[in-house]
Formats: sequence, C-alpha cells, structure tokens
Amino acid sequence: MTALVTAWAVVGRCRTRRPERPLTQRTYVAGGLTHERQTAPTVLSGQSKTHAVVRKHINDNNPSVKHKLDEGDSEQNDDQVQLKKSKNNDNLSTNTQLDDFILLKPDIGFYIGKTNIDDLTKKAILENHWYPSADYVFPHSEHNRNNKHRKRYPSFKHLKSYNWLVLSDLCQDGQNGTLNMHARNKYHHNAVESGKIFLRTYLCPGKDIINQVCSQRVQQIKDNRERLCPIIESLIFCGRQNIALRGHRDDGSLIDIDRDDNNASITSNEGNFRELLRLRIRSGDEKLKKHIETTSSRSTYIGKNTQNDILNCIGKVIKTHIVSNVKNAGVYSIMFDETTDISGNEQLTLVLRYVMNNEIHEDFVTFVDAYQSIRQEDKSNSGESKLTGHAIGHIVIDILTNDFGLDLKLCVGICTDGCSVMISQDCGAVTEILKQCTNAVRCPCYNHALNNSLAQSSKVVSVRNAIGILKEIISFFNASAKRHLVLKNILGKTLTGLCQTRWIEMHDGILQFKSALPKVVEALTVVSMWSERTSSSKASILLSAINNSEFIISLFAMVDVLKLTMPISRLLQSTSLDLANASSLIDGVKDILEEKRKHCVSEFNTIFSNASDLATVIGFELRLPRIAGKQINRSNYQAKDTEQYYLRSIYLPLLDNVKTDMTSRLSTSTLEAFDLRLLIPKTIVMLTDKNCWEKKNIIKRIVNVATKFSTLNAQAITPDLLEGEIMLWIHKWKKCTPDQRPITALDALTECDIHIDDKIFLTIRFYLQILATLPVSVASAERSFSTLRRVKTWLRSRMDEDRLTSLCLLNVHQNINVYEKNDDIIEIFAKQKKRRLEFVI
Repeated sequence: MTALVTAWAVVGRCRTRRPERPLTQRTYVAGGLTHERQTAPTVLSGQSKTHAVVRKHINDNNPSVKHKLDEGDSEQNDDQVQLKKSKNNDNLSTNTQLDDFILLKPDIGFYIGKTNIDDLTKKAILENHWYPSADYVFPHSEHNRNNKHRKRYPSFKHLKSYNWLVLSDLCQDGQNGTLNMHARNKYHHNAVESGKIFLRTYLCPGKDIINQVCSQRVQQIKDNRERLCPIIESLIFCGRQNIALRGHRDDGSLIDIDRDDNNASITSNEGNFRELLRLRIRSGDEKLKKHIETTSSRSTYIGKNTQNDILNCIGKVIKTHIVSNVKNAGVYSIMFDETTDISGNEQLTLVLRYVMNNEIHEDFVTFVDAYQSIRQEDKSNSGESKLTGHAIGHIVIDILTNDFGLDLKLCVGICTDGCSVMISQDCGAVTEILKQCTNAVRCPCYNHALNNSLAQSSKVVSVRNAIGILKEIISFFNASAKRHLVLKNILGKTLTGLCQTRWIEMHDGILQFKSALPKVVEALTVVSMWSERTSSSKASILLSAINNSEFIISLFAMVDVLKLTMPISRLLQSTSLDLANASSLIDGVKDILEEKRKHCVSEFNTIFSNASDLATVIGFELRLPRIAGKQINRSNYQAKDTEQYYLRSIYLPLLDNVKTDMTSRLSTSTLEAFDLRLLIPKTIVMLTDKNCWEKKNIIKRIVNVATKFSTLNAQAITPDLLEGEIMLWIHKWKKCTPDQRPITALDALTECDIHIDDKIFLTIRFYLQILATLPVSVASAERSFSTLRRVKTWLRSRMDEDRLTSLCLLNVHQNINVYEKNDDIIEIFAKQKKRRLEFVI
C-alpha cells in the first residue's frame, strides 16, 4: 500500500526545541496505534546524545525483572537502575524469528527504511505490535533543574495517554520531540488516516477501488486459488499418511507428451508427490490438468522449494490452531524431552497439555535442533556448545515466547524425565524454566519413576542374571532365520524383546516368556542336536542356564511384581489421566506390595509351588545350592529347606528394593500442588467425614496451595471466601450417594459446569482445571520420538528442521481437519513473499 509506505517516510522528521517528555535510548513510535493498532506508525522521538547504543530486542513476555515500575516520572537509585538493566540484558533472546507473523509480535524498528514490506507484515505491525510487559525497565533522560541532577523516565502512563504511541527497542533513527505538538501536526493526521484506510482495504478487499473496477482480476485470483488447492491437498495427503514426497529426479514438466512410461528408466522415479498429481489428472481433475498445461514452467508450484513453503504454511496453520486452543484454555503445562535422530542431530520435542471442553489434550507442537538453538550466552568462551540444563531451559523459554507468544505466567506444570540435566536443583532445565514460569510446579514423570523403580530389582544378583539369560535366549532365536523358524513352528509366534525404553514391552516380554518357557526349552533342545557347531553349543549353554533353580525362582518372583505394575504402566501413558488418579494408582501398587511383604511366607509358598511344577515339566527339581561356612560371592543364607532359602535370598530383597524405591521416587510431598486433589468430591467427603478437626485441616491445606495460583485467577477471592466455597462444595457432595460423587478431576469439572450460570463454584472449577492440566508422564513426548523415527528415516535423513516439524505435525494431528483450512494456507503462502501468480486481492 503506497499510502502506508508514504506515511512511514516521515520517520524521524519530528523535532522540537523544548521536549515535554524527553525519551532516550529507545525509540517511541507514534501514528495512531491504539490498543486495536488501527493506524499507520511514525517515529516521534529517539536516542539522546549521551546514550547512543540501541539495546537489543527484549522479549515482551520475559518476566524476569521483578520490580514494580512507577507509572509517572520518578527518580531512582543508580545502582537499582543498573541492576535492572543487567537483568534485562541477561534475558535477551537470540532466537527471535521476526518473519513468523502468525505467532509473533513484530517491532516496527526492524522495518523502518525498508520498502519491500508485504501487506501481512504491515497488518501485523498495525494490529499486533510489540508491547512492553508489566515489569519492563524503561530508559531515562538526564536533566539539571535547580542545580539538582534528575533522571526522568517514560512509563505506561504515556502509552495509555497517547493511544497512537508505541515503543520500539530496535529503531535508531528517531529524534527528541514533544508528544502534544506531534499529535497536532498535519502529517500525523495523514498517517493516521492512511493506516485506517489500509486496514479497511486489507480486511475488506472488495471495497478497494481497483478491485471494484477490475472484476476480471478478482475472478483470476479465484481461479489461481483453485489451481493451488489440489497441490495443497496432495501434500496434506502425503504428510498424513507419512509418504515420502520426493524422488530421484523430481524436476521438469509433469505432463510430457513424449514420455513413455513402459520404457522409462528405473532411475527416473520422480517421487510419490508428482505421481500422485499425475494420478489425479488421469482420474479427471481438470483444474489441475489445466493448471499444469497452461501455466509456465516457473509458476506450476510443484517444485521442491514450493513444497517446503506450502508445508511450512500447513505447519503454521496447525500450530496456530493448537496455540489458539491453549490460549482459550487459560492455563497449560509443558512436557519436553530430547533425543538424537538418524542424521545425528539433537532433537528437542515440546508438548503442550491443556483442558478444553472438559477434555485433556496433550498436543505435540514442534521439534527444534537443540544445538542450533542454544543462546550465545550459554556457549562457552571457546565456542563449545554444551547442552546443559541452563541451555535447554532457555531453548524451551524461547520456543514458548518467541515462536508461540504464550504467557509464561500461565504455565502451571513442567514435566520431564528424571535425568540430572533436567531436574537438578542447581543447574537443571526445570529449575531454569521455573525462574520465569513463576506459577509452575515440577511434575515427576510417573512412568519413568515406575520403570526406574522396577530397575532396582537388578540389585538382586539372581534377578539380574535371570534377565540377562532372557535377553540372550530371545537374541539367540532372532539372530538367525533358521533358529527363528524352529521356535515359530513349536511356539507358534515370536518372543517379545525386553526393551528398556518401551515400558509395556518390558513387562509383556517377561510375562510371555514365563508362559512360553516349556516350548522354548523344546526349541532349544531341537537346536542343541544340530550338526552346526555354533548354534548347537550355544543352545546347550542356554538350556543349562534355564535348568537352574535360581533362574526359575527369579522368573516367577519378577512375574509376581510385574503383574501388578503392567496395567498401571499402561494407564499412566493415557493422556486423559489426571494427577490424582495417577497418584491413587501408584498408592494402590505400594499398598499391595506392602501386603505381600507382610504375608511373604504364604505369598511365596504359592510362587514356590508353581515354580516347582514348571521345573518338573522342564525336567529337573528345585534344590538348594551348596551352603558353605563362609561365602562372599553369592547368597549364603542359612535355611531349613529350599523354599525358605529362596524366600530370603530372592523374593524378600526384590520386594524391599522395589517398594522402597517407589516410595522415595513417587512421594507426593515433592509435588507442591498435590493437595488440589482434595477438591475431588469422593476424596474430600471421605477425608472430612472423620471429625471436625480433620475437616478444618483439609480446608486449610486446600487454601494454602490455592494461594500459589491465586494470581492466575481473574475471579480471585480472599481465603475466607474460598473457605466458604469449599464448605459449600463439601456440603453439596455429602448429600449425594457415593456412586454420584465424581472420582476424577474431569468429572468434577463437568459437575461445576452445571452450576456455571449460578456462579457458585467458579473458583473451585479453576483449581480443578489446574489439577487436570498438571501432567502425569512424558509419554506423549516419547510418542513424538516414534513419529520422528517414522518420518525421518535413513533415506530421508537430509530433511531440514521446518519440513520435518510440518510433516510430523500432519502425521500426529489427524484430528485437525487441515483440508478445510486451504484458504488460510493460501493466505499465508501468498503473503510470505511476492508470487508469480496472484492469490490474494
């Protein structure tokens, strides 16, 4: 729009002799930018002579500076000002992507002096300009009045009083000026009017004179958009089905009259995308055929670079949809993890958890190359890039603020695995994030904790040896097609491997092996009689290892524990599980293990009897090892019989190790927000039925934890009023039968919505939403790594980061109907840069 550019041409021309409000260091931009940002901007004032360095762009969502600013002109201590400046400089983001206008708030200072600014950028500057956060540190100017040195600070009062005023950290071309005088200038009014005309034309293109006169142009643009739709739909189809797009040679004309498919070379495979377009044309897609036949070779929009552009647009649409849902939900939690992909890049994944329409959503949003995203300040002086906890924390913060524009104060939960670089109290990633996400709490991953607790069984030497034998047997059959055929013919299926990272497979593999052990022995016996020396000798060794009392008892002892934890491990991977239910399930497992420990003699009697029966089927008897007077290399318990010996040497140590580790890892005292579970009706009624003192204690615990999140609640009430609302909540559910009382946070939310018009339990609903938002495990992040391995294979290992994220988003979010968002995709695609064909009016 020429009018808007002309309005920007007046930048830096406003000068006055006596400034009313001298503004230094940073640039204030004026020009009718109200809170709706509906006018064209011009620069009013700029750097002072004593402050010539333009500060870098400060993230407007960075809440690291903890200081309440004076809303008017004020005098401040020099040491305080220097401290606040250093805090701002410490949190400068080096990963800002100023061209991502869908999710960022642009700064006009970046575009002053540029003439090739597209309409999408202009609209973003006018309507969504960068605005300082509440704890922003303003610059100052120095004055001598009455022989006294003073510092004068601009403030939010100026931005509110002059609604056409905005702040720019990047502009260096402004001059000192008087705001009142600028507001009366004619060129200011012209700029305001130009901005309004631009926005009206942008939002309602039909009102533009050129479009009203030239209806043929409108029809041509409509036809161009229809030409692009089949190409977009084909890309969406390939992405959703995880079909590789490109081939060995994917350039040139799509429709070649001289092409003979029967005599085509094997190396002339042009890829699935181009073949899919040909299939559409052969199936009768006349619009696509007309587009390919009538458009020049440089405007077909099917090349590899255009593929990347369109895929990036599709990815932005999906991200925008998810981020919009997160913002509508109010509060959210984050889950992140990192892994190495097939090309050796360190990929960090981010998942957002939120509650919408009383349903819990855990949505994967992006992959980033961790080493490429490290801030400059996190690199060592030698230039070495280290993926420390501080670095990972800063990467996550940059993604949330710069890429998605999320408010860090609305983050209530952070969930990662249990490695030290993530959860270290001194230098962990979670600790770094909590410095800025002040309302968030760390949520342990219950799946990782449960898996690590089960791994403590390896401290029992007999159990560790048994697991090693299991792995060797499974590997022995899977390593040879000939041996695998023998097992398959006898057993009828293959054995499940013991994968350390796939929790269900670990459980399922041991349980399956125990039930299939007689058939496995039969298969090993067959192989041991082969004339092939390597296979027969290894089979004989494995048979000897199986025909051992310690192996059989250890196997049955592990099964006794895993049959409890396997269903729990499966439930903990569910996205709909809330913190209260997860904790209840874990407490149930610990209680059962405690009961087994108390009645260990009777419990082990059953295990020993079953193990003896299986040993008899295999062909040997359970017996004691040799007991010596002094033994330091193996268990040497004194026992009256075989059963008592293995009870003391295997079963009791296994129970004690697992139970103790689960108690230490999954203690609810480590989670600050855990008392929110007391708001669940079934829990609060059960606990408050005991006596009056217990009821008061429960209410006090809820009020204490609620104060942590009180700043998030727009309907914040005093502790006394909250206590009264809790008492009404208890009274309501005491009148109901136990079957009518909700047992989950989501069920309780639904009950709160019944009374939402009466505005009775709004505060309780808010805290129940926080409880449902707190993550239970990082299973969704682990699932995104499975998608990464499916999408970025060895043949596609050179895929860049943006294309990878877009394809993974398409493959993961099957529930988002991207086919209906063609208009949004074309809008972004057309306004990214100048295209040879027109797609927007």
